[in-house]
Amino acid sequence: MKIILTGFMGSGKTAIGKELSKRLGYEFADTDQLIEKREGRPISVIFKESGEAYFRQIEREVVQEVSKLQDIIIATGGGVIKDPVNVKALRKLGLLVWLQASPEIILKRVMTEKGTRPLLDVDEPLKEIIKLLQERRTMYEQADIRIDTNYITPMDAAEKISTQLGAESEKVHVDLGDRSYDIQIGYGLLDTLGPRIKAFRPTKVAIVSNQTIFPLYGEKLLEGLRRNGIEPEVILLPDGEEHKDLLWIYHIHGRLLKAKFDRDSMLIAFGGGVVGDMTGFVAATYMRGIRFIQVPTTLLSQVDSSVGGKTGVNHPIGKNMIGAFYQPSLVLIDADTLKTLPEREFRAGMAEVIKYGVIEDRVFFEFLKLNRDSIQELGPEILDLIRRSCEIKAHVVSMDEREGGLRAILNYGHTIGHAIEAVTGYTQFLHGEALAIGMCGAAEIAVQMGVLEPTEGMMIKGLVAYYGLPVMLPHGINTGELLSAMEVDKKASAGRIKFILPRVTGEVFIEPDADRALISKVLDALISPF
Repeated sequence: MKIILTGFMGSGKTAIGKELSKRLGYEFADTDQLIEKREGRPISVIFKESGEAYFRQIEREVVQEVSKLQDIIIATGGGVIKDPVNVKALRKLGLLVWLQASPEIILKRVMTEKGTRPLLDVDEPLKEIIKLLQERRTMYEQADIRIDTNYITPMDAAEKISTQLGAESEKVHVDLGDRSYDIQIGYGLLDTLGPRIKAFRPTKVAIVSNQTIFPLYGEKLLEGLRRNGIEPEVILLPDGEEHKDLLWIYHIHGRLLKAKFDRDSMLIAFGGGVVGDMTGFVAATYMRGIRFIQVPTTLLSQVDSSVGGKTGVNHPIGKNMIGAFYQPSLVLIDADTLKTLPEREFRAGMAEVIKYGVIEDRVFFEFLKLNRDSIQELGPEILDLIRRSCEIKAHVVSMDEREGGLRAILNYGHTIGHAIEAVTGYTQFLHGEALAIGMCGAAEIAVQMGVLEPTEGMMIKGLVAYYGLPVMLPHGINTGELLSAMEVDKKASAGRIKFILPRVTGEVFIEPDADRALISKVLDALISPF
């Protein structure tokens, strides 16, 4: 994030900028100081020797340089806002914060610096301050956030700014070059969405959600956006995996076309994995690509589906067979939304969390065993759980965005899990429940192949069961149909069924062509006798 502090001289830009830099760990840049360093002389001397026009040109060049940086606090000179070129450069993926102070307070603060303030080298400086403030007011009003600095300390002002932006929340970075983005994780972040959206300068905004989650948080979300001058379209979908199809994608496209959304518009995916996948697919295909933000509200979507850019819809023959790799511009995870999540949905999300422990982090796997009760009660470990899950996925995605190799390990448990969902019509199991059975099945295949110790396999199955997730297939399911579904899964290649299998907890490998007889044997053993 780039935070630009604007305001009249004496409004506290430098002091507040330095304090904000300490709080957030961002770089700090003061355009006036950069100009003096470049020129090797004070600004008052530049004005006297070279004139204001020369100073403004140097100022413009400095602004252009610092505006290219990210994770930076920029304190601007009082006159920077006068130049439209400066404003355009600074507003690009940055938030403008107007620090306001009264003329009288400004005069008190700069009285001792009168010789270094060339614009106030006049007989009646208070009148000059009032006049300049009036001239610049409409320019300052372009800011995204306003902070009154009259009677607060720089520390208090920095706290106000960081609170409004949710800037002190935990952050995980997904490094994909020009498609990189941040995952912000914390509590109360829905209130910070408005300023963050404004940083992208969209022409129009639409919220895509469903009929279950929007009644819970929709008004809170709308209130925050409207407070920041954003009046979004709202598009509600029916809830459930069975509605994740092209018919509803077509519906969303139609709503956007009727509302005259253009290529500079933005979508907000507000809900679980189904909403996120569908919104991302619409963003990827509407006008050949517009920006979107993921605001996941279920544990499963927060730790998995909202990150990585996989978007798409289901087909009756196979899950997620129609889609695209398309990265969001931001993922905003507000853990407060988990408070209204049904217990079954929370357990389903834990399947993806357990997966991360199996594929990459044994210490994390043990953490999940030791902290189950607190985790289930949404204790303080929840943020750690979400952050670590996102870190693992971000690392894998950054190394292999389009699943050319390493990213395939994220599919641990999914080969069987997706087949279960397809065979049962996406209505009997939640995704995480099907994944839980799939992880147990994959572990047993590894045990039968002799690559995983039976005790390790039991440990994986035990943790799945410990979180109340299913470990067996329902009685009466046809294993032949499951095998057929695996053959048309997007992970299959030339008729070969690919599996991700554990060697030990915390390490997996890719088996490109698993033995069908062994798969059938394991599936038969997984079927519940009841």
